[in-house]
Amino acid sequence: ALHLGHMLPFIFCKYMQEAFHVPFIIQITDDEKYFHKEGGDLEEFTNLAYENIKDILAIGFDPENTFVCLDSVYMGQLYPNVCRFQRHINLTTLKAIFGL
Repeated sequence: ALHLGHMLPFIFCKYMQEAFHVPFIIQITDDEKYFHKEGGDLEEFTNLAYENIKDILAIGFDPENTFVCLDSVYMGQLYPNVCRFQRHINLTTLKAIFGL
């Protein structure tokens, strides 16, 4: 869940968006949580990201000038499968695969 420390930069960005009438792009990195937290599948972390997006948008960003990019969704159909494989390949395995 998002706490005040997470929200302060978004509050500042909302102020900047209103003051300068500029677009705001929010990148949600659900894939990073998937790689660095034990347990759970990618869909679970994607669902948590959607909850975070709701919290962020509740601040009141201009919908016409705000774009939300969710890594596992925006990068295309192949990326979720790449994430599933990448999670199980460590540096030692990678060296063995490529003969390094």
